[in-house]
Amino acid sequence: RAGLRAKRKRAYSMDSADLVEKRLPTEEIGGRTMTKILRKKFSWKNYPELEAFLIANREEYLRHSALNYTIQQKQYNNRLTERLLELAAEQGYVFDEEDFSFVTVRDRIRCYFKSYVQSAKKRGVIIGYAARKAGLLTEEDLEKSAGIAGRIVLPSAST
Repeated sequence: RAGLRAKRKRAYSMDSADLVEKRLPTEEIGGRTMTKILRKKFSWKNYPELEAFLIANREEYLRHSALNYTIQQKQYNNRLTERLLELAAEQGYVFDEEDFSFVTVRDRIRCYFKSYVQSAKKRGVIIGYAARKAGLLTEEDLEKSAGIAGRIVLPSAST
């Protein structure tokens, strides 16, 4: 059984040669060919439409991350995840249900932004929750930010 599982994962793993030749793993779903995205070896950069969506929403995501565990942050993160899943389907991508749930996709989005924040921190730029923790945001700033509804942006087709 473990051998079969390893074989299946290998069949769906993506390397740079597969990406260049557009031989991504596919599956017929509802008469449409969908590209599978698996948990192992998955990188947003291999799905440019989805990465462009995350980049377009980065500033708003980071603003909400400074609110740290508020209902506004939770609602925004859930809406962002829902919209990313819709966009993925529109672009012909499907997250493999064996490896992904709504929560795991949301966690992968969080990790994407966490990496961005950590990279910025190494360059001396403090953003998101780290800015709050460092005292760069006042309580007034946070209250004002909490009162602003979160926007979800779709990048232009040329992005």
